[in-house]
Amino acid sequence: MVVLGAVAAVIGLVLLLLPSGPASFGWFAYAPLSNSVFIPPGVLLSPHSQIGIVLFVIGLAMLAFGAGWMLGHHKAARHQRLPDPGGPGT
Repeated sequence: MVVLGAVAAVIGLVLLLLPSGPASFGWFAYAPLSNSVFIPPGVLLSPHSQIGIVLFVIGLAMLAFGAGWMLGHHKAARHQRLPDPGGPGT
């Protein structure tokens, strides 16, 4: 679980940091409606970056779950090995 989470987080981070290609619009453009703000769809995050974000978040969640499970399993195993302080005979 931890290894799969780490792999997913690394792949997501790589996809997020890779350039997504040339810009689909220019910096200078004619503004026919100066009173409204126009943001072309998909300009903020490309599908490539969106997939990277999703993989990164899923990978971090898997890492957290796997680390918590391992920590709980370790503590439970350690608790079973400890002798009973009250013990029989007290």
